[in-house]
Amino acid sequence: MGYERGVPGTDIEHPVTRTAGEPAERLAQLDSLAGAYVAGQQPANTRRAYAAAWKIWQEYTRDAGIPPLSGTVGALVGFVRWLETTKAASVATIDARLAGAVAGLRHLGVPVDREATKAAWQALRGYERRLAEAGIVRGRGKASPITLAHLRALSQACPDTRAGLRDRALLLIGFTIAGRRSELAALHVAHLVADGGNGLVASLGYTKTGPDERPVPYGSHRDTCPVRAWQAWLAAAGIADGSAFRRVDRHDRVLDAGLSAQAVGEVVTRSGARAELPFHITGHSLRAGLATEARRSGADHKAVCDQGGWIYGSKAVHGYFRTVDRWTENPVRDIGL
Repeated sequence: MGYERGVPGTDIEHPVTRTAGEPAERLAQLDSLAGAYVAGQQPANTRRAYAAAWKIWQEYTRDAGIPPLSGTVGALVGFVRWLETTKAASVATIDARLAGAVAGLRHLGVPVDREATKAAWQALRGYERRLAEAGIVRGRGKASPITLAHLRALSQACPDTRAGLRDRALLLIGFTIAGRRSELAALHVAHLVADGGNGLVASLGYTKTGPDERPVPYGSHRDTCPVRAWQAWLAAAGIADGSAFRRVDRHDRVLDAGLSAQAVGEVVTRSGARAELPFHITGHSLRAGLATEARRSGADHKAVCDQGGWIYGSKAVHGYFRTVDRWTENPVRDIGL
C-alpha cells in the first residue's frame, strides 16, 4: 500500500511505497509521512497561496531552463530578479512568492540552504530600496487606516435601505474586531451572541492565531455603535440564522447567499467612495484603523493584539503603532525646539 506526498494544491507529487522493511526504513517513511501530514494542517488560505506561488515558480524554472527542484542561491536570487523584471511584481508579491516557492521545495525534499534564502531576501530588500529611491510604487501598498472621524463619515453616508443597514453593520463590526475580509465573510448570525448589557461576542472559529472570540462592546455614539447597527440590520433583513452579511439585490431584497471575502472588500471600498473619503480604502483599512485608533487612545500592545487576533509582538501591529508613536512619543516635541 502507498501514499503520495505533494505540494498541496499542485500537481507535483512524489510516490512513496510503504513496505515492511528495516526499522530505519520505516522510520524514514514515517518522517516523510509526517511532513506531508503537517503540511496538510496549514490553513486553506496558506495552502492556496503556496499553490499559486509554486505555479509561478514552475513558470520561472521553465523560462530559466532549470529543473523545478532547484534550491540553489542562483535559482532563488534569479527568481527574485525574474519577478522584478518580467512580472514587475511588487515587493509584497515577491516576498509571498519566494516564501511559497521555498516552502514547496522543502516539502518536496529539496535541501534549501539558509544562506540561499538569505541571499534571495537580501536581493528583495535591494529591489525595495531601488523602488523607494526612484519614487516608484508597485502594487496596492499598505492599506490606509481609517480614523474614527472617517468611520463616522462612512456610517452616516450609508443610506436607510437594507443594503445601507448591512453596510453600516459590516463596517462597524469589521472595525471593532479588526476583521479580515475572510473573517467577516465567514461570520454567521449564530457567531454574534449577546453578552448581557456589555454588547456582543463574535466567535470567529479557528483563525490564523487559533480559536478566536472578540468582544463587540456598545458604542458611545449611535452613528458608530456596532451593536445597534447589527440589531438594525438583523431586524430589517428578517434573518435568524445563516450568513451574517448577505447579498442584497437591486430591489433591496435580502438574498440567502452570503458575501464572499472579495464582496466584503468591495463593500468597504464602495462605502469609502460614497462617503467621499480623500483616499482609497480596502477591507484591510478597517483592521489597520482599529490598531491605530486604539493606540491613539492609549491601548497597549497586548490589548490591541487580543482584540484584533494578532500574534503578540506582531510586526504589522508595530507598524500601525509607529504611525501614532512617531508623533506622540517623538523625542523632539519636549526639548524646547
